[in-house]
Amino acid sequence: MSSVRAFLAIPLPQQLKDAVKTLQRNLQAQIPDARWVRPENLHLTLHFFGDVEQETLEKIKVSVLSVKGCKRPLTVEVKGLGAFPNWHRPRILWLDLEPKDQLRQLYESCREQLQHVGLVTDSRPYSPHLTIGRLRQRKSCLTDLNALNASIGGKLVGRFSVDRLILFESRLHADGAEHIPLLTVNLDESNHL
Repeated sequence: MSSVRAFLAIPLPQQLKDAVKTLQRNLQAQIPDARWVRPENLHLTLHFFGDVEQETLEKIKVSVLSVKGCKRPLTVEVKGLGAFPNWHRPRILWLDLEPKDQLRQLYESCREQLQHVGLVTDSRPYSPHLTIGRLRQRKSCLTDLNALNASIGGKLVGRFSVDRLILFESRLHADGAEHIPLLTVNLDESNHL
């Protein structure tokens, strides 16, 4: 039986991807040792499943369909630069998202549905963010990164509507990952009473 590398995500509009691409280009000169996420692969991950068998993939699809209509669409603002695990040892560069509480509620709704069909999910707290780059080495000048963080601060990069979820298959290739939509579920406000 074949397995599929899968994740559940919120897609981003092209306009936001273009804004992030511009930001990445501006940051490139200041952070030369970063490997930037290709704009076409930008998305907001809710759950990463890794390699799953077809039977598990079907359970995931049923769970995702159960979320339809239980959450209202929302608008998210993308602003501010952050680093994981922190600015002293940056490995991943990301953009901050607001409102965090509503994104966490959507994550929890999906998590509950996944657990309902017996799937184990990540036990770490969900931290909504948009990964834009990874640092290859830890040699980045911390002073420069802290200055970048201060300059970008709360500046708005863009907004997007969270109105659907997509279950993706991720195929890894030498030149990067290819994300193939397997299932799209609209968050339909009209289903509310």
